[in-house]
Amino acid sequence: MPTQQMLLGLGAKDYEVERSLRFNNDDSAYLDRTPSSTSNENTYTTSFWVKRSGLTLGGINHQTIFSCATDNAQIRFHASNDTLDVLFGGSSLGHLVTTQKFRDISAWYHIVVAVDTTQATSSNRVKIYVNGSQVTSFGTEEYPSLNRDSGFNSTVAHNIGRSANDSNRFLDGYLAEFYHIDGSQLTPSSFGETKSKTGQWVPKKFSGSYGTNGFYLNFSDNSNTTAATLGKDSSGNGHNFTPNNFSVTAGKDDDSMFDSPTNNFPTLSPVDRSL
Repeated sequence: MPTQQMLLGLGAKDYEVERSLRFNNDDSAYLDRTPSSTSNENTYTTSFWVKRSGLTLGGINHQTIFSCATDNAQIRFHASNDTLDVLFGGSSLGHLVTTQKFRDISAWYHIVVAVDTTQATSSNRVKIYVNGSQVTSFGTEEYPSLNRDSGFNSTVAHNIGRSANDSNRFLDGYLAEFYHIDGSQLTPSSFGETKSKTGQWVPKKFSGSYGTNGFYLNFSDNSNTTAATLGKDSSGNGHNFTPNNFSVTAGKDDDSMFDSPTNNFPTLSPVDRSL
């Protein structure tokens, strides 16, 4: 039997992400929830890991990651050039588009959008981070006005994987470790860390408060495609999302995936035809 000293010498086990959820835009797959009460609409943080399956370059539709049915507020990949597009209801109400493009379909990206429109300095009202680093280069950089409410955390439809405002613009990719924190503008260190040996940015377990309408979707229960299983909120708040057009039946149509930020599966490039 190992002694306590031997066990201590093994060190802590790395945090593992068990599963991700595949959003196939051909299936019009998305998650839906409408909060029963309004909470903090001007201060919140959304954190998630995303691995893209199909790009939007030259397309006509954005690929929406998270949205609410108020003023067309959403986080999405831009249709024309695969940049990250954070919209607060139009350019006059707040609109940020990165110069960075997200075209590596073999990679998991950790994206954090941290909002606090009560901040006096406009550039502090919305902060975007990718893989632990703050984004500072924007093609469009228009911050929301002081104390502006975005619609998130209000009693309107909230969709993951499509635009809730017009019921289209579906995501084509995988999502994992989806957090929404109500009432706090947080940094990536709440959700991830750098591995000392490799320098790689990896997920870690969130240990803070979720707030009234906060939630955490880890997609670990694939026993069914219900709000209490595939769409289960693991924050303790009980804010389950209703899955639409997903499958957990074994085979090629199964949308519950072992591919995750801590177990990244190899991906063949659709533009490299040399093999």
